[in-house]
Amino acid sequence: MEQNLRVADLLAMDAAGTRLIAGEGGIERRVLWAHSCEMPEPYRWLGPNELLMTVGLCIPADGKEQAELVRRLEHAGLAGMTVGDDQMAPELRPEMLAEADRLAFPLMITHGTVPFASIGRIVAAANSTTQTQQVLTLSRLYQAVLEPHEDREGFMRELGRIFHVALCAIDVTTGATVLPGGLQVTPEEVRELAAAFGRVAEGRSMRVGSLRHGTVSVWQVSTRRRTALLVDEGQGSMLDSFTLVHLSRVVAMEADRRAAVALAAAGRGRQVLTDAYSGDANFSRLEQDAAELGLRVDDLVAAVMLPENEQRIVESLSLANIAHASAVRKGYLVSLLSAADLDAARSVFALHGVRAGISPRFSQLGEVREAALRAQWAHESVRYGAEEAVTYDEAVFSISPRSESEAREVIEHVLGPLRDGNGAGAPLLETLCVYLDEDRNWASTAQALGIHRQTLAYRLARIEKLTGRSLKSTRDLAEFWVARIALKQE
Repeated sequence: MEQNLRVADLLAMDAAGTRLIAGEGGIERRVLWAHSCEMPEPYRWLGPNELLMTVGLCIPADGKEQAELVRRLEHAGLAGMTVGDDQMAPELRPEMLAEADRLAFPLMITHGTVPFASIGRIVAAANSTTQTQQVLTLSRLYQAVLEPHEDREGFMRELGRIFHVALCAIDVTTGATVLPGGLQVTPEEVRELAAAFGRVAEGRSMRVGSLRHGTVSVWQVSTRRRTALLVDEGQGSMLDSFTLVHLSRVVAMEADRRAAVALAAAGRGRQVLTDAYSGDANFSRLEQDAAELGLRVDDLVAAVMLPENEQRIVESLSLANIAHASAVRKGYLVSLLSAADLDAARSVFALHGVRAGISPRFSQLGEVREAALRAQWAHESVRYGAEEAVTYDEAVFSISPRSESEAREVIEHVLGPLRDGNGAGAPLLETLCVYLDEDRNWASTAQALGIHRQTLAYRLARIEKLTGRSLKSTRDLAEFWVARIALKQE
């Protein structure tokens, strides 16, 4: 957006009563608006091409902190800062002046007899044509809201064209790109975003930082879920703090709408998987339901993960627009996916550091139980700290039973005496499972079960007596472990 006023022009006006004290290299910066602000961290309230006017209440006294303030103002894209010469401001330290010179960020002093309102009127009068352009731009913005967009990225790309910027919106909690556009981010940048948002209050639109050495600005928008609007302004940007307010509101409304639709679909997907798993469902109806969710019912895979990952994986897949049907079944989170979406789902698993087992491809919903069992076998073959996801074909070795009937045989053969009909063996079976899961560590096993070590010793002795196997025997331990894995598959 063409601006008529530069910092140099303001300095040349006698009526402005303003002189430069540092940052001469930046006097060609354009000044769109001038704001008086005494709030702490004024860079959170002002935006690109705006002039900060202050009597000094927002300026720290320490030299290093003053230099940091200059860096923050520069990263926010401000045109410069002028300080009222009325003895209220702290001494402007050499560190601050040197940093302003280094960054070519104009620092100025305004004579005490010149009210800030006068400078504001000078800037407004000089940019009256710009204000007309702003109105026309906002008209295009709200017209874009009303128009349908065929592809998922169309909405943000259209907004980017209006303002000559690249945009996207990230759900901070899950790292999912809820509104993709012309700006792409890496997993490392998503983690950096999450850290930055952890330091700011929720609920209000504000600038929270930047990425890529300040070339991408990061804004929190007022949404039900914490959402980051990322803006790469590059050259020719038509964004300013006034239009950014409207942009952030439009983005917030669309992000909330898409999140609500996506998470509602996750609830329908949970029912689809649950019904398919039961084995006695109307599969013709289920295939129709799955297709409405966006699943390719003729080319599917199942992914299996630990159940504690349910919420973040379900939300991440949903908000990233990856069609899925997910539910916890038999102690695992099972996600039914289109095979074509597997790579995108792997990226979600990797972002959250979640181990997953992936089944072979299959083409009928009636095969979901067997597919999940094979995915579970692949999951059990993954060593902690290894790849986040492994397919059934990649799992070169596992001692897991490969079918439900085989799993039942192993359980009956090894653990049968602990599964009596009256439930008396239930505490012993639980003790054995926890003992094996805790790598036979007595202290952590007793703590996990909430029992004394002497009680644990008594239970382990009973397990050995009832099963006829020794917990000190390598062979017997191997049988116990295979039976433990089989028990998970029930």
